[in-house]
Amino acid sequence: MTRTSLVASGLAGLAGAVVLTIACLLVVTSGWFPIFIENPLVIWSLFLLLLFFSLAEIPVMVYSIRRIAAGGNPKAKYLIWLTNTGYIFFAAVYAAPFILLAGSSFLLLAAGALLGALSVIRFISTLIFLPGDKTYEL
Repeated sequence: MTRTSLVASGLAGLAGAVVLTIACLLVVTSGWFPIFIENPLVIWSLFLLLLFFSLAEIPVMVYSIRRIAAGGNPKAKYLIWLTNTGYIFFAAVYAAPFILLAGSSFLLLAAGALLGALSVIRFISTLIFLPGDKTYEL
């Protein structure tokens, strides 16, 4: 596992997250999809729940990827690439239902975009906590 492969897999996940988030924003703003959740208490509860899970997943996934890298399997690098891509992309998976179900105003669309933008934080976390070309000791 090298720094270049981490960056490449991370950029792939980041690109996918951007595409999915923008696609959801376009679908909602164009009116192709009806807004199902109108109650502000339910909307903000859903936002906080998705935000909590998206942030709580960061240390768990970083630790898991480090454990995979610490193993002696020479084919683990492929699993790390795939896991890193999915981990970074998954922030948009949290953002998509919020945008599609509750995106009735600019503020709610911005909140959904913020959930999708957490993929940048995830990308940065892999660059900081998963340095390439090293053996991890846990």
